Amino acid sequence: MTSAAEPPPRPSRPETSLTEQAATALRRLILLNLLAPGETLNEPDLSVRLGVSRTPVREALKLLAGEGLVTLRRNRAAMVARLDPADLVPLFELEVALESFCAGLAANRMTGAELARLDQLQSAMEAARDDRESYTRLNRQAHRLIVTAARSPAIAEAHGRAFPRLARARNFALAVDGRVAESLAEHRAILEALRGRDAEGARALMRVHVARTQALMVAQLGEGAPR
Repeated sequence: MTSAAEPPPRPSRPETSLTEQAATALRRLILLNLLAPGETLNEPDLSVRLGVSRTPVREALKLLAGEGLVTLRRNRAAMVARLDPADLVPLFELEVALESFCAGLAANRMTGAELARLDQLQSAMEAARDDRESYTRLNRQAHRLIVTAARSPAIAEAHGRAFPRLARARNFALAVDGRVAESLAEHRAILEALRGRDAEGARALMRVHVARTQALMVAQLGEGAPR
């Protein structure tokens, strides 16, 4: 019996379900383009690959279909959702507008602690240049930090809703030879502009950085040709 002086026991956290585990594993493979757009998702093969039965795989595919990452087909195996530049370019154009604007604001509004954190992220990105998964995660954090440092909650909210859909497209751009090194150099220049409180410089550099990713994505996928 628990005494009055003892705190009540904490409720145990539910274990992650097999469906959630399968969805997490498949999401990672799709976002990193290890499962390519249009690739057939055979349930028996995925079951073996993920080490779970077919039922969690089937339910995971339904979850990922709701996220737009998987296409379910009647009487046929599911497939990785295709990427169409015609759908993605408008989102990149919006990202160019929002992130460049935020970079200009952040140049004047970032705190010393935020600049230090961005510097840490830059160093971590440099160290992770050969680890695509870590690099993309750190890259995303750096962009998000700059958006947050603009101190515009409405823009931050819109940014958070719109741009997860671009994750796969960004990874196509990063697959281009030399793009990671190029991206690192662009991030270093943005950091220096922010550190120097150069609003116009930060704005222009961010615009070029995101537009370059858009251009490489279109080149990789083939303009106007769904993958």
